[in-house]
Amino acid sequence: MHKLFILISLISINTYASNMKNIVDYLASDKLEGRKPGQNGNVLATNFLIQELRKAGLEPLDKAYTQDFTIFTEMIKSGNNTLEINGKKITAFEPISYSLSGDLKNKELVFAGFGISIPSNDTKLKYDDYKGLDVKDKVVVVLTGDPGIGNANSLFRDPDYINYRSLFYKLKNAITHGAAGIILIADPLSNEDYPNEVAPTFLASEGGGNRFSIVAGRLTNREFNKVSGLDTLALQKKIAQTQAPISITLTNKVNLSVNLKKKTGRVSNIVGIIKGSDTELSKEVVVLGGHMDHLGWGGDSSMEPSHVHAIHNGADDNASGTAMVIELAKRIKLAKLKRTYAFVLFNAEEMGLLGSAHFVDMWARYEETYGKMISMLNFDMVGRYSTEVSVMGTDSSLAFAPLLIENKTALNIVPKKQAIGSSDHASFLNKKIPSLFFTTGAHEDYHRSSDTSDKINIKAMEETANYAFHFITKLDNTRGVSFNPNFSTGDNSNGRNRGYGAHLGCVPQFGQSEDIIGVVCVRASEGSPAQSAGIIADDILVQIGDIEINSIYDLAFALKYYRAGDKVELGWKRGNTLMKQIVTLAKSRRH
Repeated sequence: MHKLFILISLISINTYASNMKNIVDYLASDKLEGRKPGQNGNVLATNFLIQELRKAGLEPLDKAYTQDFTIFTEMIKSGNNTLEINGKKITAFEPISYSLSGDLKNKELVFAGFGISIPSNDTKLKYDDYKGLDVKDKVVVVLTGDPGIGNANSLFRDPDYINYRSLFYKLKNAITHGAAGIILIADPLSNEDYPNEVAPTFLASEGGGNRFSIVAGRLTNREFNKVSGLDTLALQKKIAQTQAPISITLTNKVNLSVNLKKKTGRVSNIVGIIKGSDTELSKEVVVLGGHMDHLGWGGDSSMEPSHVHAIHNGADDNASGTAMVIELAKRIKLAKLKRTYAFVLFNAEEMGLLGSAHFVDMWARYEETYGKMISMLNFDMVGRYSTEVSVMGTDSSLAFAPLLIENKTALNIVPKKQAIGSSDHASFLNKKIPSLFFTTGAHEDYHRSSDTSDKINIKAMEETANYAFHFITKLDNTRGVSFNPNFSTGDNSNGRNRGYGAHLGCVPQFGQSEDIIGVVCVRASEGSPAQSAGIIADDILVQIGDIEINSIYDLAFALKYYRAGDKVELGWKRGNTLMKQIVTLAKSRRH
């Protein structure tokens, strides 16, 4: 084994670096238009990455390199989508595609700063926009970004805290505090042309598949300042200067209505397998992953000033991590390690960790063939080395820290006990699978069109890959890798309701003709909502609530999206007759 490591080390460093550069350059090229799920650039990236895994000699997962799952690909405004403040209709308002459909009447309005609550046990940073604020059943107004904007010395500039800028976090935190609605306003300091401000637009291709129990939309600073009497630019400057929250309960009354219909489509994770060489340890699976998607032309998660419509190439986020996963696959293929390794390039991470959540949820069907997942290594934004490589989540298994310390490198590697950040490792930690998150951290080009391949530090990426490879080889010889029961995963769910949360009772016909649009029900299970609606054998299910059912994938997606107790409209065909019935979904029988 020692000679083999020497052999691998003698393989040209320039070759590794060149391979990673080529992958980053292609994935971050304008041709792929930001690799947005559901768009052609994402399909091109998927096909390219399948070929890369084939060239590396990896086996497909259960006969296919793709693992399909369903997302929302288009949102359609349906019905009333309006905002009224003190009885006046606001014209510069648009719903957010992640919003719950609903009508809020005569609600109180609260300005909640950036909508951020740092956990009270955080030893470095104390900040909570909601402290002492009652927002239960009210509508909160929050700024995009964080208090680090306008203050170069802010602790929010620490890469550990980049997650608090995300739309997903702000929605989830408002829900956690009991808000019924949320209105986002673009932070003025990020607008180079303020007070001129482009009116918000409805982004039909956002939405992905998250379930957020909050009615949400966007508003301009000008309109909000006019009705509230506040000055958001002055407030943001003061927060930036003091690094202290400013939250205000207003006297305004709000009517907020959002009504959206959702269309679905399929995207794919890309998965390759290297089976282990040891009879026993090969039954244990280590996952190496990174997400391959990005923001397309921007969207709700863009940090572009004034939300300019431009290709977001995503060179660091996350063409860099994708390239590193592929290079590690090549090295591990040569090393013939003991355990089985799954290399997963996740899709729809930017829409809320959808690909990694699907992968974890579905692993049970592969476990008999490949083994039990014992750990996960996530590579996300590893291409902009400046001061450190953070390795987060070291306390998720007691096996990790000693092996990281033993490793030697010229880079500044900083192990961190917790795994802050909403990247794909969170899906594994939530299932109590020990996970590490490798990242060089956030930068000013994060979620902007300026995240381009010319800024990638390929030499440092190669050294990071060396470090990760040697850590993996040490981990491969370590027995008893398990989840630390004292490790706190925190709340990394981003508002998603994962798992099979609802039960319908349409028993699907597997292997049905591809010409059939919908899901053929073999029968309705006893006592199920499907039986109560009157579904019988050979009926074709075509609708659950807002979701069109075109395939078995859509059925599985709908039963994860909706919750037990939700009242939804069911649609099915019996011959040429379309039948509809309101049903109440039951609790999943998988629990």
